[in-house]
Amino acid sequence: MKKAFVLAPLALVAVLVGCEQQANDKPATETQVESAVENVQAGAEQAMDSAENAVNAAGDAVNEMVDHHNAKLSLDWNGTYQGVVPCADCEGIETSLTLNDDNTYVLTKTYLGKEGEALKEEGTFTWGDMGTIVTLQGLTDTPNQFFVAENQIIMLDMNGERINGDLADMYVLKKQ
Repeated sequence: MKKAFVLAPLALVAVLVGCEQQANDKPATETQVESAVENVQAGAEQAMDSAENAVNAAGDAVNEMVDHHNAKLSLDWNGTYQGVVPCADCEGIETSLTLNDDNTYVLTKTYLGKEGEALKEEGTFTWGDMGTIVTLQGLTDTPNQFFVAENQIIMLDMNGERINGDLADMYVLKKQ
């Protein structure tokens, strides 16, 4: 009987300690779940950051490719271009435009069917932002922009727009 009195309190203590430990385990489990959720959230944020960085890098690569594939950088644009463009009061304007590597130009115009010497303009030109259009500096009362293409340049109108219609092909100067 003495053993029962001694064992009973010990069993009670063991049961109480076990219950208390289970009660303490529950917050520990909740803490572990919260920690796991935080780790998943942190991992998701890192994955989103990595994805965003990858998208930005791809966009930069595309922009760089676009920048490197324009007339200024990809074509052998320097040289002399010739053609006869339409004229309102003559047979046509024989036009010769020389673009030099140092961004200088020589523009010569001869009005066919009219007397007089050829008009000669010289100066510098600039490239547009996209690297496809050159603007001849110093010309104000005549079209001064040209779209640069493979072995040809296309004269643009006074607003820098491509000329359309039946005569559009006549505004193309071919490289010599």
